[in-house]
Amino acid sequence: MNNLNVTQLLEECKQELESIKALLIGLGECANPTPYIKKYAVMRASGSIETGFKTIIADRVDRDSHKQLKNFVARKIRNSSTNPTLGAIENLLSEFDQDWRAQFDEKIALSDKPKLKDSLNNLVKARNSFAHGGTNLLSIDETILYFCSGCEVLRILDETVHKEVELLVTN
Repeated sequence: MNNLNVTQLLEECKQELESIKALLIGLGECANPTPYIKKYAVMRASGSIETGFKTIIADRVDRDSHKQLKNFVARKIRNSSTNPTLGAIENLLSEFDQDWRAQFDEKIALSDKPKLKDSLNNLVKARNSFAHGGTNLLSIDETILYFCSGCEVLRILDETVHKEVELLVTN
């Protein structure tokens, strides 16, 4: 991945999710804190995917930009709250570059779009359920699985927005 900050964010989150899994094995399913720890894992995973996708796009657009554009990107992307769904990522790409959107769509289709879309949707659904007082609870294994699918989406996104930069460097 080109964006090293996002790479680090995702690696830290993955390690934390694995630590949470080990903790939950030790506590057991019936322990009082288990549901809260699972909910935290969902929030951590979905938040990392959200931050990752916004950072990848914002960092790419920000590069060599004027102060005014950087301020706009900060307000509209970096500091906004956006559920990290495939649709949200596709829409944001479309706002900047239809070629990015087309390339992203093609790469996602080649990488099992239904699975990736469902994984992100399930993470967002669980996060929103918890945030709004619901009881939708994913297992830690499901959370990790959906997070890993989200990481694949971010890898594809990063590759897409940096493709022309890579072409310029190699030519």
